[in-house]
Amino acid sequence: MSFQRRFVGAVSVLTMGTLGGALMAISIAVNASQQRQLDEALRAEATEEAREASALGGDELAISDRPGPAANDVGPLTKYGAIFNPEGRVLAATPTFHGSPPPLETLGPGTMECFNLWFRGEHLRGVLVPIPAHAGARLLLAAPRADLDGDASFLARAMLTVFFVAVGWSALLATWIVRRLTREHEAITLVVRRVAAGDLSARVATRTGDAEIAQLGRDINEMIERLDVLVASQQRFIAQAAHEMRSPLTTLYGELSHALRKPRDADTYRRAIEEALEAARRLKLMTDDLLALARLGADVGEPSEPVDVLERARAAAEAVAWEARERDTRIDVQGAPATVLGHSRNLERLLRNLIENAVRHSPKGGRVEVVVEPRGDTIEAAVSDEGPGIPEAERVRVFEPFYRGVRERADDMPGAGLGLPIARQIARAHGGDVLFDATRSKGSRFVVRFPAAREGDAEREPREGERAA
Repeated sequence: MSFQRRFVGAVSVLTMGTLGGALMAISIAVNASQQRQLDEALRAEATEEAREASALGGDELAISDRPGPAANDVGPLTKYGAIFNPEGRVLAATPTFHGSPPPLETLGPGTMECFNLWFRGEHLRGVLVPIPAHAGARLLLAAPRADLDGDASFLARAMLTVFFVAVGWSALLATWIVRRLTREHEAITLVVRRVAAGDLSARVATRTGDAEIAQLGRDINEMIERLDVLVASQQRFIAQAAHEMRSPLTTLYGELSHALRKPRDADTYRRAIEEALEAARRLKLMTDDLLALARLGADVGEPSEPVDVLERARAAAEAVAWEARERDTRIDVQGAPATVLGHSRNLERLLRNLIENAVRHSPKGGRVEVVVEPRGDTIEAAVSDEGPGIPEAERVRVFEPFYRGVRERADDMPGAGLGLPIARQIARAHGGDVLFDATRSKGSRFVVRFPAAREGDAEREPREGERAA
C-alpha cells in the first residue's frame, strides 16, 4: 500500500474515531438532558395529582385535559393516569387508557422512579407515586415521549450527516496535503527511475520551499554526477584496455599465421616463436595488472595488520632484481623500520610497481634508490632513478590508467601504463597517496606517504579509503 493511501486512511480513521466519539457523547448528553426535564416534570405533576386524588378519597382521579403546569414539564402533553390499590387493582383511570391500563406488576422498578412503557403501540414515559393518607395506594402518571424520540431521531440524522461530511472533507484535505507533500518525492522517484534506466543526464529540481527535500535533491544530483563520472571512466577504461590488448594479440596472431602459411627453416620458426612469446608476455603483464586492479577491493573486508614498510621494500626489490640485472641497474634499499597498518601483499605490490618503473627508466649502469623514513605520524617511502625524468607536460597524466609517455611509446618499453595507477590506488586505500616530486632536477622521484601505525590500531575498522577501493 502506498504512503498516500496509508496517510489518508490513518487521517480518516482518526477523524471517524474522534468525531464519532464526540458526536455520540453530545447526542447522549442532549437526549439525557431532555429526558431528565421530562422526568422532573412528570414527578412534579404526579405528586400534585396524588395530593388531589388523596383529597378526593384516594379512588378518584382529578386529571383533565387542561393545560399542564409551567414550561419544561408534561404541560399540554396527553396524560395517562391510573390509581392502583395495594393489591394492584385499578380503582380509576383516565379515558386515554380506554379502561384497561397496564397491570401494576408490569410497570417500573419502584416509587418515584421514571420508566418507559408501551401502550397500544405508543411509547410512554411514566412514574408511580404514593397517594398520601392511603397506604399502599399508588398513582400512575405517564405522557407520550414521541417528542423526545423525534428529537433524538432528528439529532441522530443530523449528526450522521455531519459525521460523513466531516470524514469526507477530512479525507479530501488529507489527500490534498499528502499529494502536496509527496509531489517532490514523486519527482525524485521519476529521476531515479530514469537513472536506473540508463539516463545519467536526469537531475532533480532543487527549487523548493522544503529545505530537507532540496538537500535530498542536491545529494541525489551529486550522486548521479559521480555515477556519471564512474560510468564514463569505466567505459574509457574498457576501451583503453581493449585497445592495449589488441596490439599484442594482433602481433601474436600475425606471427603464428605467418609461420604456418608455408614451410620455413628452423631460424624463421624460432624468430616467429620469439615474437609470439614476446607478445604473449606483454599480454600476461597486462592481464596481471588488470587482475591487480580488480583485486584491490577484495582485501577490504580482511582485517588490517602491522606491516614493516622497509621489509616490504626489500622484498619488492628482490622481486625486480632479475630485471635490474638484465639492465645492469643497482637497487639500493635503505632507511629505518617503519610500521603501517594494512595488507602486506598490496603494499609490496605498490613498492614493486614503483621500483620496476624506476628500473625500466634507468640507464645501463644506473642506480635506483629506495629510502624509507618515519616522519612523526607519517611514513615516507621514496623511489628515485637516474633516468631522463618526466617532461612537465606529461606529469599531470602519469597516474592515468594506460597512459604511456612519448618516450615509452617510441622505445616500445614493456608495460601497459597501469603500474602507477595501481600504486596510487593501493596507497589511497591505506589512507596515503603517491606523489611525483617535481623538485628533482635529474631523473624521477616518486614519494609514498602513509599514516604511521599507532598502538591499538590493529583492531580498528577499515579506513574510508579501504572501503572505497
